[in-house]
Amino acid sequence: MNKTDTEQMNNIIRQLKSGNMDFFDDFYELTKKQVYVAIINIIKNKTICEDIMQDTYLKFLNNIHKYKDKTNVIAFIVTIARNLAINEYNKNKREVRYDLSLYEEEIVSKTEETPLLDLVYETLSGIELEVFILHVIDDLKHREIAKIMKKPLGTITWIYNKALKKMKEKVGENNE
Repeated sequence: MNKTDTEQMNNIIRQLKSGNMDFFDDFYELTKKQVYVAIINIIKNKTICEDIMQDTYLKFLNNIHKYKDKTNVIAFIVTIARNLAINEYNKNKREVRYDLSLYEEEIVSKTEETPLLDLVYETLSGIELEVFILHVIDDLKHREIAKIMKKPLGTITWIYNKALKKMKEKVGENNE
């Protein structure tokens, strides 16, 4: 997020904390992509993902008083989403694999049309995609991503570097 986006997000959070729900739609629009990707990478089921998204936003609003002002709200809500998704996954104890590319069109259509984003979804999948998006698009630090994903910092750095290498190779292929 750039400085203007950060200021806008801080204003939205202040309004939500004061009980002004008129700003919820703005908050949702700014965060839905990150929440969706965090959940779908764990659950791999679109219907359940949508249910967990609803639960995530309800839990966020119920716990908004726990959010510390001017910290990273994306990290806060993605942590809630991941925890709910992990709980659902553990409850079901079955893994249904779906190709994330099935949802690529929907994810991209919910965002601006960007060739670079298309290339990212085409090249990366799973945890590499999630780490790459959280770092590059959402501007989270590797330490924040490690905390959200409950993985060692070194693992996150390794995954990011691997994803970055794949992206560089892909960009090189497209320029030949």
